[in-house]
Amino acid sequence: MKATRLPKEHELHLLKKLSTDDEYRARFEKSPSDALREIGVPDSAMADLDPATLKPGKLADKDAIADAHKKLDQESLLGHACMVFPMLRVDYGAPGSGKPS
Repeated sequence: MKATRLPKEHELHLLKKLSTDDEYRARFEKSPSDALREIGVPDSAMADLDPATLKPGKLADKDAIADAHKKLDQESLLGHACMVFPMLRVDYGAPGSGKPS
């Protein structure tokens, strides 16, 4: 079984649609491939997915999918957060620092 995932932007978009849009959910249950194309997932990305994930089927309820979206979104935010440490120059204005005193 392949462990390939969709790009994070498509995962988030998909989970948002599946947790809020009843018509999209119905289309996804009937044809996941068509529904993924509808949100811009390229065929090349779908070709790398496990074929079993693209079979028609019943989805989890919207609340469970909304929870998955929230967790993935938080993971994205944490993964992109960076720490910027303030730089304090204690020699500012000291002789030889090149700055005015």
